[in-house]
Amino acid sequence: MVTYTSALVTGASSGIGQSLARCLAAQGTGVVVVARRGDRLERLAEELRGRFGASVEVLAADLCVPEDLATVTKRLVDPDRPIDLLVNNAGAGSRPPRPLADQPLDHELGKVELNVLAPLRLTHAALSVMIPRRHGGILNVSSIAGFLPQPQGATYAATKAFLTSMTETVYCEARKSGVHATVVCPGFVRRGEGGADGGMRRLRLPESVWLDRDEVAREAIRAVRAGKPVCIPGWQYRTAITLSRVLPRALSRRGFERLWGR
Repeated sequence: MVTYTSALVTGASSGIGQSLARCLAAQGTGVVVVARRGDRLERLAEELRGRFGASVEVLAADLCVPEDLATVTKRLVDPDRPIDLLVNNAGAGSRPPRPLADQPLDHELGKVELNVLAPLRLTHAALSVMIPRRHGGILNVSSIAGFLPQPQGATYAATKAFLTSMTETVYCEARKSGVHATVVCPGFVRRGEGGADGGMRRLRLPESVWLDRDEVAREAIRAVRAGKPVCIPGWQYRTAITLSRVLPRALSRRGFERLWGR
């Protein structure tokens, strides 16, 4: 079981990122928490220090701003304060869900910038320092949307497919050097403050599909410590992905078209 003494977590001010930061701090890992909302990060840092006696560093940054992304990258590769685990959690969904033709192009390009370009740059930077040290981990937060068609969320699903594929490939490339990459692919998650993202409750999905964000975080951390390449939290989602690989692709597309067309 791999252990990590320090982690940098993006998108840590809310949702799964916040739960991941708590989970890591509870296990004795020092954390650098990154998000746009510095006030929320300060509250989180105060909580983690008080509850767990954790070492917490606050870094307010917008990963879509080149200067901010450069600041985060510089912190990630700082040789005097090495980071053992990079957690790429920051991301943007489809709010509100709409067909691609009805989405403002700038919003869709922003999703690509945050969901693809930022984690790509940070992953590349992390590998540049972790591989020579022969120690480190990368945890990328993706989604089951990356495995499946998602009408009214085309760009989001495509960005998550990229993130999942990239992570599995990095796992193959880097693991013999002592660096492990894991991608966690949750489904519908209750994100705490503000409820589920993306207006998904309009679908009136059954209670059984909703995952608890803290349990998603715990499963993800267990997977990255065990060096697993892919983590799909929830038996219902593991079953769905298995079925999607067995069923004809056309049948899967029709099923999701009906679901998202409600």
